[in-house]
Amino acid sequence: MKQTEKQKEFLGIIESAEVVYLSTVDAEGYPSTRAMLNLRNKNHFSHLDPLYEAEENPFTVYLTTNATSKKNREITANEKASLYFYEPVSFKTVILKGRIEVVTDNDFKQKAWMDGWKDFYPEGPDSNAYSLLRFVPFRINGDTEFSL
Repeated sequence: MKQTEKQKEFLGIIESAEVVYLSTVDAEGYPSTRAMLNLRNKNHFSHLDPLYEAEENPFTVYLTTNATSKKNREITANEKASLYFYEPVSFKTVILKGRIEVVTDNDFKQKAWMDGWKDFYPEGPDSNAYSLLRFVPFRINGDTEFSL
């Protein structure tokens, strides 16, 4: 996909945000939002660049969480989700709407693994607690909205 200047600007915000806000749908049908590590941040998670480059959708985002978390249960029940990125200096935002899934491919999870995550998953990338999420957007909204 050839990116427009606006898409490049949005990707720049996504790749520099320290935190991303994930909204899923809870069991009662309401939004459930939480702050998460932004694994698209190039300064902190550049080891993931090859995985992102291999994606068909250039706005795909990976996230990590505990396999027994409430968010994993919500994602399993309803794959609809959104991500919210915020750049505080310029006050620019990007919202991605799409679908999220739990990655089950162990080889892929190994490639995404970062040693610093041992604080959360002491058994490492083979831990039953380690869960990798893959979010693929179909719509982007900032100061302009477009579909992918």
